[in-house]
Amino acid sequence: MTRKLSDQYTLAEAATTPSSIIAISRAGVELANRLAKHISATIWVPERFVATVPGGRTYTTLREAVQMAWRQSSAIIFIAATGIAVRLIAPLLNAKTVDPAVICLDEQGQVVVPLVGGHRAGANALARRIATITAGLAAITTASDVQGMPALDLIGKEQGWRLAPDSATTHVMACLVNGDPVGVWVDPVLPAARALLAAELAPVTTVEWVEDAEVLTDPRFAAVIIVSHRRLDTLWTRIRHKALRYFLPSLVIGIGCRRGVPVDELATAVTTTLAQNDLLTECVAAIATADLKADETGITALADHFGVPLTVINTEQLQALDPQAFSPSAATRFALPGVAEPCATIAAQGPLMVPKQVFERCTVAIALNQSVAVPSSSSTGILVLVSIGPGDLAHLTEAARRALCNAEIVTGYARYIDLIRPLLRADQEVIETPAMGDEIGRAQMAIDLARAGRRVALVSSGDIGIYAMAAPVFEQLQAIGWNGRDPVVEVIPGVSAFQALAARIGAPINHDLCLISLSDLLTPWSLIERRLRAAAQADFVVALYNPRSQGRNWQLAAALTILRDHRPPTTPVVFGRQVSRDDEQITVTTLAAADPTQADMLTLVLIGNSQSFHLSGHVVTPRGYTTRPYQPATAMLATGASDYPIILTKPAHFPAVVIGGGNVGERKVRGLLAAGVPVRLISPTATTQLIAWAEEGRLVWERRTYQPGDLNGARLVFAATNDRTVNARIATAAIAAGALCNVADNPTEGDFHVPAVYRSGGITVTVSSIGSAPTRSTALRDAIASWLETIGVSTHER
Repeated sequence: MTRKLSDQYTLAEAATTPSSIIAISRAGVELANRLAKHISATIWVPERFVATVPGGRTYTTLREAVQMAWRQSSAIIFIAATGIAVRLIAPLLNAKTVDPAVICLDEQGQVVVPLVGGHRAGANALARRIATITAGLAAITTASDVQGMPALDLIGKEQGWRLAPDSATTHVMACLVNGDPVGVWVDPVLPAARALLAAELAPVTTVEWVEDAEVLTDPRFAAVIIVSHRRLDTLWTRIRHKALRYFLPSLVIGIGCRRGVPVDELATAVTTTLAQNDLLTECVAAIATADLKADETGITALADHFGVPLTVINTEQLQALDPQAFSPSAATRFALPGVAEPCATIAAQGPLMVPKQVFERCTVAIALNQSVAVPSSSSTGILVLVSIGPGDLAHLTEAARRALCNAEIVTGYARYIDLIRPLLRADQEVIETPAMGDEIGRAQMAIDLARAGRRVALVSSGDIGIYAMAAPVFEQLQAIGWNGRDPVVEVIPGVSAFQALAARIGAPINHDLCLISLSDLLTPWSLIERRLRAAAQADFVVALYNPRSQGRNWQLAAALTILRDHRPPTTPVVFGRQVSRDDEQITVTTLAAADPTQADMLTLVLIGNSQSFHLSGHVVTPRGYTTRPYQPATAMLATGASDYPIILTKPAHFPAVVIGGGNVGERKVRGLLAAGVPVRLISPTATTQLIAWAEEGRLVWERRTYQPGDLNGARLVFAATNDRTVNARIATAAIAAGALCNVADNPTEGDFHVPAVYRSGGITVTVSSIGSAPTRSTALRDAIASWLETIGVSTHER
């Protein structure tokens, strides 16, 4: 059953998940409109017919419409030739347990053919209904329906029965249809199961009931059916080729343990007990324990391990029992008759099958639920917060699949429900919330359902703990004074959008990274801006969530501006929209060329750090920064210098940090700006010229003293303070950061030196001592400058 909720989460019932009707011709569209008056359905039509279909959806290609409908609908109704339908659905077929019903009919509705999901998905029943509407014929081809035989895969389904996966189901059904002798045995301790099966098989005249399971090996039986909670391995091996058996949720495991026993130890104790008593793990219906043990994480995880509810028995129920009816127990010190045995019998509402088995740190008992109905999870429900990944079901974890399978109710934003629709069963209740806004309301609804004793899965895309529903749930739990177990809450992690995008484009997050949401709905922009600047200065790879919407269209541009102050223009930037979904769009660009209008709320923006680089359409961030100190080349060691000039052809790739705002710092900045190098100045004071350049936006000035970490992201560092100790610390930090360093007052501490420069008109004079005597170089430069001034060259820079 599917529920759709208004924005206020009013529970408005709908009978089923809406079907999809796909039409391709004008006559087919007219029939689709007729059917939609009787069947809740979305109509898909070519664009030229959409004006005649109120609320209809258009498609560019039939294949596109089928793929969308397959994910979103419980049934697909083709008004087209069966050949077209078969070719389109063939690649999508998975298993009859998850595939939607598929029906095909002609434009007049004279013949209605169920193609897929006759029994489990309800295609046969829907075909009959459509035939009634169109006055046509439902062409049911399922042999059991034609002959009035029971559908074996539906028997006991509402009571939780499941077919053993290695059953010869097709063979047994064929024998029923062909009138061959079929032997049936039901474990004598399951009278309710026998009564149910007898009612279902009543139309079959060739069924013979046997009282001894061994009789089923008799060759006179062409097929056999068995119902039991026992393993019967030897018998099953002999008859499996012709047999079908049902697993019933009939065993309740009572368990007690010491504090802190891990789930693996508990699971081993349970499976050992089951095996030693010839009982099927597949028939475990519930785990039961006392409320004083309900907060044991091992017991909670044990229920998840078996995919069953945890039933918590309260102290009052246990104290009402006669202790003499159970094995002696250490729980008597809590005024309880025991834990494992009494909890199992209360939850099962049936007899004890296996008395308490004592293990090193836990006890296990097994009781039988003879009514073969799924035991209630009592007042303690389960709320599982399920991460469904970026969209492609291939990225869904096994734990998430198991959580969805075990849930009675699956709820979440409608778009996310659509993504997992193929995994949901017809017997599960689905509650879709159409709007994104009320996360608190959505969380409270899920909590209320779980507190009512239901097994609830609340889904969210990506990882539910990252900008998603986990926090609102726990905020609401805090508000109601949650005790940690009513309801039991579990979080299933998943693949987040930034991970999916990173995998698509190579290795962009291979070093430290941070995630920042640009939505200022819950966080003030002033705080977001501080975080952006801190991340930019620390040279993190940055993933920007919620980058841009119609109402928030300037924040991404502001964020990119901040990052451009600290990263080279060529820094890789990736826009990833709807990653891993059908309409995925990925754009790889640079920080200089990044266009904010490319993003919306379905986009993730990934910005590399200063070391990230492009590689054949991919983006890579190295695992670390270069930390090896500079080693001069052999020629330099031999001669002390090299006369081969080095010229930076791409200076924008070499962001520089100048520390010191005096005259020396000004000279360093002047040369860097002239060369086109991005400059960041760190100094509590600055010369008039440096201040002017900062106001013009030619450099970034951070008005403070040097701090550790200031060199992150820099390729060139200039230590130009008037404090010898500070300059020495900067030189050491530059080596650790992998940056080349120039130390004004002691060039030997750094990796390179710069000459003393004089510029006048078209004349440039450089004086260098190869770093050995910078003061002498400066003095000589100044002498040359004075002489040039005496001969009339007055416009100059030093």
